[in-house]
Amino acid sequence: MGRSLVVIKKLASLKFTTVLLVAFLLLTFWGVMAQAHAESAGLPASFAVDRFFGSYFIWILGVIPLPAFKGLVVLSAVNVLASLLFRMPRGLKNVGLWIMHVALLVLLVGGIAESEIKREYNGYRDVSISNATVSFFAVDDSLRVTPVEVNEKEYAYSVHYHGRVDDVMGTSVDLYKATYDPLRFVPYAFMALFLLGALVHYAIKVRCKQTSKKLEVLKALSFVAILAAFPMDAHASERPVPIWEALHSDTPILVENAVRPFDSFARGFLDDLSGRVTYKKYTAANVVRHILVTPGTARNYDLFKVLRSDVSVILRLPHQKRYVSYAELAPLKDILKLYATRNDDLPATAEMRRLYSNVLLYESVADRTAFSIIAKHSLTHSNVYPRRLKAEVLYHWLNLALFAFVGALLACILSSLNVVFRSLKLDAVANIVCIVTAVILTALFTMRAYVAARPPMSSLYEIVMLVALMLMVFESGAFIFCKRRTYTLMIPVTFMAAALLFFAKFVLEPGDTFQPIPNVLNSSVFLTVHVFAIALGFASMILSGVVAHLVLYRKAKQTPIFSLMYGTLIFGMVFTVLGTLLGGVWADFAWGRFWGFDPKECGALFVILWALLSIHLWAGKIISPRVFALLNALNVIVTFLCWFGVNLLGVGLHSYGFQNGSAIWLAVFVVVDSMVIAYLGLRKS
Repeated sequence: MGRSLVVIKKLASLKFTTVLLVAFLLLTFWGVMAQAHAESAGLPASFAVDRFFGSYFIWILGVIPLPAFKGLVVLSAVNVLASLLFRMPRGLKNVGLWIMHVALLVLLVGGIAESEIKREYNGYRDVSISNATVSFFAVDDSLRVTPVEVNEKEYAYSVHYHGRVDDVMGTSVDLYKATYDPLRFVPYAFMALFLLGALVHYAIKVRCKQTSKKLEVLKALSFVAILAAFPMDAHASERPVPIWEALHSDTPILVENAVRPFDSFARGFLDDLSGRVTYKKYTAANVVRHILVTPGTARNYDLFKVLRSDVSVILRLPHQKRYVSYAELAPLKDILKLYATRNDDLPATAEMRRLYSNVLLYESVADRTAFSIIAKHSLTHSNVYPRRLKAEVLYHWLNLALFAFVGALLACILSSLNVVFRSLKLDAVANIVCIVTAVILTALFTMRAYVAARPPMSSLYEIVMLVALMLMVFESGAFIFCKRRTYTLMIPVTFMAAALLFFAKFVLEPGDTFQPIPNVLNSSVFLTVHVFAIALGFASMILSGVVAHLVLYRKAKQTPIFSLMYGTLIFGMVFTVLGTLLGGVWADFAWGRFWGFDPKECGALFVILWALLSIHLWAGKIISPRVFALLNALNVIVTFLCWFGVNLLGVGLHSYGFQNGSAIWLAVFVVVDSMVIAYLGLRKS
């Protein structure tokens, strides 16, 4: 009995917890890479998901068993239960901590039970038969031999429509996915208990002496209400007016059933062709006008950018020219079409396919089929639409993202100079620039919200700028409210904000910044709050990493700045958890499942696991303050890889986040920051 008690106490130890967290981190990374490898090999990503996340063991070489995700979940449940029995501190002041760990136990045990009980069925409905009902079959019943009874009104069942396809018999069939999951409440129970525990812990241990918190709660609720109040849709009636010569920047046009100002379409068109929004002295709108009105002149404009020299050789284009004209590509259209139809993933083929698509796009503009002009009086809500179109044109003309980048960079330079001159006036000027930059970004988001008629949090471009805004607000708030500021902290904070804004403006920003977003991203207020919470969590994780760099540079152990590093880590972890949970709620409504180990979901999980590992190692006094600061310094790299790096895989339901050109910038940043951290870590004390 005594020996068993010793074993149980070892299972309750923080060291065992950290070993499990490291195992989760490695398995999550391995599983995401396996999903990308499976798709590149022509297999579905679900093949890797089932192997790494849907089983208890991974068999290496067919004979060596390693714990898979479900196996680690079982071990973690034992660890949490043993911790509650033998290690967790008692007392009223730790009630919140207990509630959070009980919530985790509910998630672990309930998740395992749910995975064993949950069943999925495929549904089919023959469109050619009037009043046909949906027939459901087990997932492994591909021949549809044994129908399954599915009661949509029963709580345990949920049914989602998955589109229409042509059947093997030549008929059209509607596809459905049904799920039997009586324990689907488990993640919601975890979310409620975890947030309750976090609030109780915050109230007792952090804010027990302050009672005026109702105002903050009301502010948070009012913010959510404002987000929920944004309209999510817009419609217009189609009445084309064939007056092509009278196109103005704010002229409403109909493009793929969406009403857009002519200027935005032109910017997107020219950006697709050349990666720019101007051509010599002409704006994008003027270029499109020339194509429409003087096609003979415009066909000689060098608008098409050729990205590969080997493609220029194949097409016998001038080697010294990076940009070619339609007149040069038009005779090569058949060759481009031939290469575009090839079934391979060679870089040259992809470039041929892109050029062929751009040639077709140019021709659709030239023959006036790419869009149709709408008479302004035909727009519904005529007082609203013209104003939004004018605001969209004004947004592009103001170029607020560029001014925000310049402001953040200037603030970084001024704060760096202040390290040398140590002038209060110079510090005040640098912080005023920070405040102005924050105001510019706030105006940018306000304009985007008005123009798009939705919360501006649905693209990587918007989210990156949102995180930059949060960093600038942090520095501005520190200047206004903190009497004892750490002046040198301003340098890395403004530098990180400037780097993010540079990335948003010069890498992520499309020519048309108001392109219609996928319907799945415009579906629920949960998505908006999820994105905001994730952005706040990631911003705090980045800030914790930035502060950690400063801690290592100044060798500041057990100081206020060290406490700031720890506090921002906790804050970032909590809001990343909150954002991930809200994302699960949205996914449950939009996709019919709370969690599916999608690479982007695994990225958020990896950030959470990394934060938990650092926190447990520090709480258990397993590592020194210096090592803790080193782990926190890596927060920036970890967050960026899980935020941007996962998009580069192009796998999963979040693959719309892929952005050409971001890989090289991400690689440069990771290498440079790794070298900086290595230098700071190897410096002698």
